[in-house]
Amino acid sequence: MNAGKKITFAVGLSLIVFSCANNKAPNANCLQVKTITAKKEKRNVNLESYGSITYKKKNDVCALVEGTIVEQRVMEGNSVKKGETLFVLKNIQYEIQKAERQNQLSSAKAKLKAAKNNLTEQERNVISTMLSLENAKTNLAQRQEEYSLKAINLEKNKKLYEAGGLSASAIEEMKMEDKSSKTEIDMLAKELIIQSLGYQESDLLRQGIVPSDDYEKRKEQFIELNTQSAKIQIELAQVELSNAQRDLESINELIDALTIRAPCDGIVGAVYFENGERVTENEKLLTVIDMEKPYAKVSVQEKDLEKISIGTKAFVEIESASFKEESDVDFISPLADSETGNFYIKIPVKNDGNKLKLGMFVKCSLQSKAYGEYFCLPESALRRRDGNTAYLYCVQNDFVYQKECPIEMELEGKIYIKKGLKDGEKIIEFPSNALKEGLRVKCI
Repeated sequence: MNAGKKITFAVGLSLIVFSCANNKAPNANCLQVKTITAKKEKRNVNLESYGSITYKKKNDVCALVEGTIVEQRVMEGNSVKKGETLFVLKNIQYEIQKAERQNQLSSAKAKLKAAKNNLTEQERNVISTMLSLENAKTNLAQRQEEYSLKAINLEKNKKLYEAGGLSASAIEEMKMEDKSSKTEIDMLAKELIIQSLGYQESDLLRQGIVPSDDYEKRKEQFIELNTQSAKIQIELAQVELSNAQRDLESINELIDALTIRAPCDGIVGAVYFENGERVTENEKLLTVIDMEKPYAKVSVQEKDLEKISIGTKAFVEIESASFKEESDVDFISPLADSETGNFYIKIPVKNDGNKLKLGMFVKCSLQSKAYGEYFCLPESALRRRDGNTAYLYCVQNDFVYQKECPIEMELEGKIYIKKGLKDGEKIIEFPSNALKEGLRVKCI
């Protein structure tokens, strides 16, 4: 096109624009445009994902003690209940030790019984000794009184002898009797002192016991004082009995540990030993997968990762088990899968009736962060875009004006906008290059 023709075309276009810009010009002469009306709608934007049922945790069941497997009650894939017997082991050494410790327990019981009987006997001896002491004191007092009378009588006889009323042999015989009585009294006094060892007030005081004035209470104090050794023997026998009981309980616990039980409800994942094989302490026997609260494990593309977080609502469906449940995202993998580049997430689900099995196919709908109210526009409404900014042509009072709006997200050929538009605004669809701001148009 030469310069003359360009000038002619420009002048003609200017006349058209001027004619349309003139309020008195008929709309028929204006450029016709197709518009859509902006209307904010609540959008339940979900991310669809797929995966499978996996376990929340698995338990490695180990032998707590050494033994030989005599019963294997489960195989791989079996369902088990918590506490159910899985294996039974045997260890002959534990059975021998149990018999020995049962004998030790019986012996300790016998010793304790003998010590208690000894205490009872000592208590009787104390009472008997105290009665003997009372008798000895009474006897000594009586002898002393008799001696006093004899001494008075001797003095009288001495005077009678001096007066010539008694013979020398008679008076000598009386003196011998007096001496014999005094010797007997001295011996009784010494025997009383010996018998009183441990039964004197000073003995109580040395043990920090204040002697009671009441006879019965003082008797109890002397019983307490003189049976301490017997009570110590009882305490030693009780300690021996307690040790024997603990030893027997310990061996019984080891024998009980020969029965291997399921730590939880679940499925046997792997079995590493069979009947007749010997296992050592802490050796792994099998694995039980906890299926009481399994996970739905699904993958999410990297571009959608920012739309979800821990706690995001998830709707899980397993068609094969007629299962539907609403739950929350519990875990998001911090690393992408090296093969697919996707991130996997975990959603806990209930397993009532043990209907869910490992590996079942899962369909999951995730309520993304994009949930809310948006202006939903087709991509055909874009005049152009720059990154996440949409440039739109709108019409107001039959005149064109441009708007810039941030794009919140794109889904299935549509753009979602939250800011920059108002309800009822008319937006030109399929805007042509001939459109300019300020141009008068006719909406069709």
